[in-house]
Amino acid sequence: MLDKERLLEISELDGARIEQMDESQLNDFTTAINAFIDGFPAQGENVKNALKLKDLDVLAKSLLAVHDMLRQICADSLADLCSTQLNAMDDVQHVDLQAFVTDFLKAASTLSIDLQMLEYQESSPIDATPAPAGKNTILAVDDQHFFLNTIKVMLQDSGYKLTCINSGASALNYLQINQPDLFIFDIEMPEMDGYELARRVRASGRSAPIIFLTGNSTKEYVIKAMQAGADDFVVKPVGKDQLLKRIGKYIKPE
Repeated sequence: MLDKERLLEISELDGARIEQMDESQLNDFTTAINAFIDGFPAQGENVKNALKLKDLDVLAKSLLAVHDMLRQICADSLADLCSTQLNAMDDVQHVDLQAFVTDFLKAASTLSIDLQMLEYQESSPIDATPAPAGKNTILAVDDQHFFLNTIKVMLQDSGYKLTCINSGASALNYLQINQPDLFIFDIEMPEMDGYELARRVRASGRSAPIIFLTGNSTKEYVIKAMQAGADDFVVKPVGKDQLLKRIGKYIKPE
């Protein structure tokens, strides 16, 4: 059974509903959360496939399935957004529908990962104490220059000192003489993926927070990342507000 106080820290959940739960209800709620974690990835793929095929009937059914799971776990604000879209489905242009689905699935994926992190951290506590002021250097590693440039733009004038590297091997060379205060790693990279890079960083004795960039919220994927040393995640496509929020949990700009 998940800790109620920690559940209340997840802003996407309706705290008032959770606050009123007794132990039995909280136990049922935990079961519903696990069902959401297990079921959302497949339903999310159904949504994306239906959107790609422009099959509005299947899209509506798939969105409704996600909506119902969100209601079960008290994610009412996300469920309300879905309801609004479902009610206007016939009047929305495809490009606007694409934008909604992208943002909606990213938000639901982020929620799923946050819940999985909560579960994992309850069984294997992680020291996530923020670094003191002045600790603001970041190393970002991604084999795709597009994502590195995106991060550069988002962190421009933010007060953070960012270094970008495009391979795990180059990152390890950089770490021989540098001590970043936070890491941002893509998971899917050739030769050395983010999992292996994170394991090597932890094996070297470094405890600076590691944030993974990911487009996958399946349980196996998230647990593997946490076991490799992940402290947090940012779901692709990366948004500035989400990125700054995640970084700000651990280090502060000058």
